[in-house]
Formats: sequence, structure tokens, C-alpha cells
Amino acid sequence: MTEGQRDQRLYADFLLTGVSRLVTMAPGTPGARGPLGVIERGALAARDGRIVWTGPEDALAASVETEAVPTERRFDASGGFRTAHGGPCAVLPGFVDSHTHFVFAGLRADEFQMRHAGVSYEEIAHRGGGILSTVASTRGASRHQLDVISRERLRDFAAHGTTTVEGKTGYGLDMDSEARCLDVMNALADEPGLPRVVPTFLGAHTIPPEYRGTPDGRDTYVSLICEAMLPAFAGKARFCDVFCESTAFTVAETRRILTRARDLGYRLKLHANQLGASGGARLAAEFGCVSADHLDFATDDELRLLAEADVVATLLPGCSFTLSTPYPAAQRYLDAGLRVALATDFNPGTSYCENMQMMLALAVSNMGMTLDQALTAATRGGAAALGLQDEIGSLEVGKRCDLSVLNTPDERELAYHFGVNLVAATFAGGVPIV
Repeated sequence: MTEGQRDQRLYADFLLTGVSRLVTMAPGTPGARGPLGVIERGALAARDGRIVWTGPEDALAASVETEAVPTERRFDASGGFRTAHGGPCAVLPGFVDSHTHFVFAGLRADEFQMRHAGVSYEEIAHRGGGILSTVASTRGASRHQLDVISRERLRDFAAHGTTTVEGKTGYGLDMDSEARCLDVMNALADEPGLPRVVPTFLGAHTIPPEYRGTPDGRDTYVSLICEAMLPAFAGKARFCDVFCESTAFTVAETRRILTRARDLGYRLKLHANQLGASGGARLAAEFGCVSADHLDFATDDELRLLAEADVVATLLPGCSFTLSTPYPAAQRYLDAGLRVALATDFNPGTSYCENMQMMLALAVSNMGMTLDQALTAATRGGAAALGLQDEIGSLEVGKRCDLSVLNTPDERELAYHFGVNLVAATFAGGVPIV
């Protein structure tokens, strides 16, 4: 190497070498092959938490000032992590979980057992269960209690390879409790050693108990959301979401909330057509929401409208698994031209799971996805569902150095080797968090 060639090399403060298969999720990357952009015997360099170079390891020294990288910032995927096989490991972008409800108190394991013993949701609600039981527990929890619980959950997400987590409110349903949940999310978003957190306001999750049973209760609560909550939380939440279903909020109520949120600068999401033909999918297309989530009962025409409006379809197989309901056929959404995301929908009632690897397995085994499609949905798709596709979701120059190191040399073990954690290490912004 000449002196001139040395001068042209990139400066980095992070190196990852010894990678069996560097799955960039960027098929246009030089040296990458296949739809996932795999670089065999790859390496990666970053500076200040951003990727500056990817490629074959045998080209690293000629491209990057490797000798300038501190020893403690050099990581070896061929022996630097605890693995079963003791050889080079595959590396993926960190999973992007674009739909969760991770800030809440109380559990509902008893309801899960009752449902599978034949007790209806209506009967469970009559006994004081359902979402309102979580609302009561969350309202009764202190800021410190919610902080401790939520931090541990984020660590579980990270342990399974997730580096970005969207979190929704919606278990407070009053000014103080919703504010407390948002404060917890924003504090954790600034805490080192955790996944990135993207807060979403979901005050329109259900009608709280104090507004039920009176003629004007629904309208009063929707007015509280529009005139008090949304203005107060602007800047604390990136998104506003609404649960648009016959059991939650009507199309007219949802339209009112989304209009107010849009005027206040929120980006928009929507729970749509999970339980039936709610009209939510058509509304999501009309408002150009960043994502429409669930969509189990969306028609072909509604999917076409969503694709034309560039709305991401977020599929949530954990709900079908927990509720023992039919899985949506993923190919319908892909054939409609939609960009698809996979997410856990982590919540206490219908998908109590932080593991995106489990979602990959369910998507492949029960939703008709190939592993390539599922991995794309869990990374690039999730990033698009958060409007962060220029920041995360693939291992490309300029993007955040968010990645996971598997304990296997081949990413194709994902979905195939199910029920175990295949992640050996997780990095967020070039910093090991697991």
C-alpha cells in the first residue's frame, strides 16, 4: 500500500470483523449478493455510531485506518462472543419493532388461561378483566415503578436482537397517567445501553371507565383527547395512533382525532381492520398514515388504496398466535404492492412477547412468508413504518451502527431453529447493549 493510498483510507472508531455472513439488507451494496445483500466473510467499520464502510474483510485494511481503532472498540465475530459452534458468526441489522405497548403495569396471565378454557372476552371483561384491568394497574403505578418495569422489558427486546422499539401509551387514558407513560418512554430513550425508543400517543385506545355509561361520555373523552391531551403531548410523542374498531373508536371519532393530531404536527398511525371491516384501512389511506397496523380484515380494494398512499402495512402474528385466530396471508399485502413490516405488538393481553425472532418464525410458518421477506419486514419494513428508513433497518454507509451478532454462522437458521434465542450480542449506535 502506497502512502497516497493510506491517506485516502477512512477513519473509524469501531470495527467488526470475523463475520461469516454480513447480511446488509442492502442488495445494491458493492460486493453484496442476493436479495438480502449478503457479504461473505464480511466486515464493518463505523465512526461516531454511524457506518462508514462495509465489505469483504480482506479489503478492510486498504479501505479503513484499522490501526487507529482503539482495542476496546474492535470486535471479532469469529471468537469474541459466546457461541455454540466457536466459529465465525452471521451479522444482521438490529430488528426494528414498530408496534409495541411496553409501558404498563400488571399482568393478565389469568385471562389467557381463562380464554383457552373457553371463557369469552365479554365474560372476562364483566369479571373486571380485559384492557381496563391494565388501565387500573397502570394508573396505580408510580413513575419509578413504570420506569423499572419498562427498562427491564427494553433489555429483553435487546437480548433478542431488537435495537429500535416503538412504544405506545394507552393504558393510562387520563392526562396524568398518559403523561407519566410518555415521560417514562422519553427518559428511557435518552438512557445509554438500551434500544432506541420511539414514543407514540395512543390515548384513543379505548373509552376509559369514567366516561362509560353516560350519553355524552364518548364525545367528552374524544374532546379531552383533542383539546387537552394532544396539545399537551406535542413534542413528547412522534406519532398519534387510534384504535379504529367497532369496539373502540368509530371512523368519525378517529377522523376528528387524526385531523387534530396532524394539525399539531404529529405523524399518524392507525390500528385498522383487526377485528372486522372497521373502515380504518380506508381512513389510513385517506390521511396518508405512516403505517396501518393489523389489517386482518382489509379488502383487496383497501390494500390497493393503502399502497397508492404509500402506507406501510404492519403485520402482527403474535396476536393470531395468542388469540388462536387465523393468520393473515402475507402474500396478499405484498402482491398489492405494499411495503410490509413485522412487529411483536408486545402487550399484556394479546401478544406478551418481546422476541422478534418468534415473529419471524410465525410469519414463515403461518403467514406464507419466505425468510427473506420476513427479515426485510422486520428490519427495513419496520424502519419505514416509523419513518426512519434513512436512519436504520439496513447496514449501509451513513446509517446507525445498529446490529445483532447471531450465535450461528448462517442467518437462515432463523425461523428454522425456533424457540431459542439465536442472538449472541446486540449493538446500538456501535455500542454493545447485550
